[in-house]
Amino acid sequence: MTRICYGCGAPLQSTDKDKKGYIPENKINDASYCMRCFRMMHYGEQSVVDTPKDAKEIIRKVNKDNKYVIFLVDYLNLNQYVIDLFQSIKNNKLLVVNKCELLPDNITYPMVKNYIKDIYKVSADIKIKGGTANHGISSIYNYLMNNNIHEAYLLGISNSGKSTFINDMATILESKINKINTNKHANTTLDFMRVRLNNELTLIDSPGFIIPTSLCNDVTNEDIKSLSYNLKDNESIQLLNNKYFINISEGTPVTFYTNLKDNNLIKKHFKEEVLDNELSIEDNQDLIIYGLGIIRFKNKTTIKTNIPTESIEIRNSIFGGYYE
Repeated sequence: MTRICYGCGAPLQSTDKDKKGYIPENKINDASYCMRCFRMMHYGEQSVVDTPKDAKEIIRKVNKDNKYVIFLVDYLNLNQYVIDLFQSIKNNKLLVVNKCELLPDNITYPMVKNYIKDIYKVSADIKIKGGTANHGISSIYNYLMNNNIHEAYLLGISNSGKSTFINDMATILESKINKINTNKHANTTLDFMRVRLNNELTLIDSPGFIIPTSLCNDVTNEDIKSLSYNLKDNESIQLLNNKYFINISEGTPVTFYTNLKDNNLIKKHFKEEVLDNELSIEDNQDLIIYGLGIIRFKNKTTIKTNIPTESIEIRNSIFGGYYE
């Protein structure tokens, strides 16, 4: 019987160090984790690999299997691309929005649910999960049991917290399973992995989806923080160490919500740049930048940027105006 790594789901093997699931031959009979996951968990080593299955392949397999689906996304990665993935799932499904406890205190959980249903026309049920084991996870478990759901796929964007979700569920159920590998880098889970939490619930973890137009796929800080600027006419901010720029034609206060750790990655910029992509922003709208975060514009303005069009979207803001 083939044994799998409990960190990434890869079949354990001792023949090729360069392939997933490798463990030294003298430890393969006793190991629960491959060498990659063991070193990520205990030594903090980073190991980035290509996603083994693309989004269409994962969705096709899940739709064919016709099991219930729990789809997990953290709030900063909530965008049209993610919602389109969610909507392409034909099975009965639940959208779980993670890390909302890190939003400003005036943003309530009912507001988040109503906002998503309004902006993205989501008709499926939505649950909110916080960052601790008892924050929302008990409600999700009770929801599954009340709806007679005992086996479900767990899908989501890479770094959305799927492994943490399983570990938190195991904690409240006092399950004796080995801890799933959690890591702040993309593609920790490499293959589908069945996790039997108790007699009532089995979750099937999956490789995380990568947003192909994301400007940054690594999460470098757990906390969502806000960086505010009062921009004057024709002032700019720069992103990712002068790689991208946003110029504001008409001055307005802006607030950047992000989980990037280094404040220097986002700051004012005082040199004029040639920026071809022009966008109109209305009062209290957000500019969503895939992989970086959300910029809230308080007032109407026109912006110019060199960020690719496919990496951004504009939506009404949950941080102000109608949703406040």
